[in-house]
Formats: sequence, structure tokens, C-alpha cells
Amino acid sequence: MGTLRFSGGSLPQRASQPAPGSFACPLCASQDVETHSDDEDKELSALDLGSSRSGVSHGKILRCRACRFGFRALRPTEEELFTLYRELDPEVYEKESRGRFKTAKRHLRIVHRYLAGGRLLDAGCASGAFLSTAVDAGWSVVGVEPAEILCHKAKQLLRGRGDVFCVPLQQADLAPSSFDVLTLWDVLEHVPDPLRFMQHCAKLLKPGGHLFANVPDLDSLQARVLGEHWPLLLAEHLNYFNRQSLTLCGDLAQLRLVDFGRRPASFSLEYVLYRLAQHRVPGATSGHKIVRRSFLSAISVPVFLGETYAVWTRPPQKSS
Repeated sequence: MGTLRFSGGSLPQRASQPAPGSFACPLCASQDVETHSDDEDKELSALDLGSSRSGVSHGKILRCRACRFGFRALRPTEEELFTLYRELDPEVYEKESRGRFKTAKRHLRIVHRYLAGGRLLDAGCASGAFLSTAVDAGWSVVGVEPAEILCHKAKQLLRGRGDVFCVPLQQADLAPSSFDVLTLWDVLEHVPDPLRFMQHCAKLLKPGGHLFANVPDLDSLQARVLGEHWPLLLAEHLNYFNRQSLTLCGDLAQLRLVDFGRRPASFSLEYVLYRLAQHRVPGATSGHKIVRRSFLSAISVPVFLGETYAVWTRPPQKSS
């Protein structure tokens, strides 16, 4: 089998898909996989999705020995996932809007390191915090969000200053090579076929355009120290990356890696402790009970959760 050269080493090219019933890496298709976490595996329901989730059983997570990509063994189809997201409960997510706008501003500062303006597509735009922040800074924006309630909120927030489509990205009526920037803030971990999704994203970029993606990093300090208590181990997270597998995903989508980075996300102190308590981090339950009844509950704090972001560019088209 041939090899694909990329920064970080030499990996097998993506092979043909194996026989049904066998486990294979959704990124490189290698069947050389190991169990990373052996939590109870069950079908996803709408109650497992979003910040209002009732439980945090993340299912069986496998990891590819070839490219180090991590993935949930039991994976819904795109159609099943779209149906679930239409039933999403946004209540807790919307309560954290103050912190999400702070995080959105950080995201825009990252984008502005590479481009100052143009046409921007935010895939998985949720209730529109990043879109609104970008519009205020002079960008022409389009959003795509499959969760119907969040999509409606994004439209309300934009007040006609941009388009928002309530469909999965692949179903949106968007012209190829029409965006200067495409952002995937906390999106790539949710899609059943991350490579096909990235390839579609690459086609939407203009030559020379930039793609930004933020994802959970299995090799982050937080993931390694917290282990099974890591707050990003979630039922709705189908994919887990490290910088090696994230580089490969971009390479296979014919994008050129520009840079990696890490950024904090802002949440209320009460929500941080609530999430840590859900994941049985020692002391978090007691801390949450104390904080939620005090003035400290609404304090916004920046938190490094153990994510990494990557920046790619679509290479200019070669002249014939």
C-alpha cells in the first residue's frame, strides 16, 4: 500500500471501506484500531445532544493505531443525526450566551490574523453568536445550522444581515469556490464522515481561501490528565482528533495546513462546575451546590477544555 506524506510522519492512504460489521477508522479506513474508552454503547437520542444533555455516557471510543484518530464505535447516519438535531433542547445553551459571545470574539480575532474581510460561511452556526460578531466587523456572512430552533434564533439575531440555512451543510444551496473563509467551530467532531465533510468544505472555498476548525484533542493535557472524566467525552462527539489526525484530514481534503493553536472558551462558573460534576470530577458537585446559590454563579471564566484549532488554506488552482 502506498503512503501519504504529511507533517508528523507517513501514514497509509485511505483504503477502500471494509466489510460491514467490522470496525475501521472513518478517516484513513485502517482496521488496525484499539479501544480507547469502553463506556456503554447505545443509540443516540435528542436528550444526549447539546448543553441540555441529561447524561454524559459517551459510548465506546476506538482509536486508530495508524493515524491516531479517535471515533465513537456506534455512529448514526447523517439522516438520523439531522432528525435528532431538529429535536435539540437549546435551553442551557442559550443561558450561556454571554460566554459564547466572548468566545465568538476570540474566534474572530483568530480569523483576522489571516484575513480582514470578505465572504464568510459559518457551518454549524448554532444561534448565531459568531455570525453576528463577524457581521458587526464588516464581513458578509452565511450560516448553516441543522438544529431548527437554533437556526431560527440565528436569523433573529442577524436581522436580515446575512443568510442562514436550516439544513446539513451538504444540502445547503451554496456555490463552489464562493467563500473567503469557512469556519467549523466545534463542528467536525459531530459529523459521521469527517473526511467527506472536509472535502465538501474545501470545494466551497475560493482558491486561497481559509478554513478554520476547532476540535477535541485526545492528546491534550486535559484529556490525558482527566481520562474518563474529561468533559469533552460526550455521546454526541463521534470524532476525536489530535494534531496528527487533524493534519491528515486536511491533507486528504487537499487543503494546505497553515497553523495550529489553542483558545479558551468562556462559560459561567456555575456551568463549568455543572459540567465537571456531570463527569464526576472530584469536588465539582460540592462546588456547584455552593456557587449556584451565590453571586459567583454568573461570573464568566475562560476555560481551556483540551481542544485544538487548525487553519488551512485551499491552494490556488494550477494554470493549464
